[in-house]
Amino acid sequence: MTDDERTRLLIDLIKRRTAEALVSKKASRDLLLAGGIYTKKGRLRVAFGGKSRKRSA
Repeated sequence: MTDDERTRLLIDLIKRRTAEALVSKKASRDLLLAGGIYTKKGRLRVAFGGKSRKRSA
């Protein structure tokens, strides 16, 4: 597989996943949960800018 083929496959996958996520709010939330961006409680994970529960020193 060449780099161009791999890039084309990735772009197609992103387009399909985006189309699936834009169907409804639930589909969007499920995609973000599956990707590890949001927690089950709906909070943004620390790695993506969410607040940490630990106190800063």
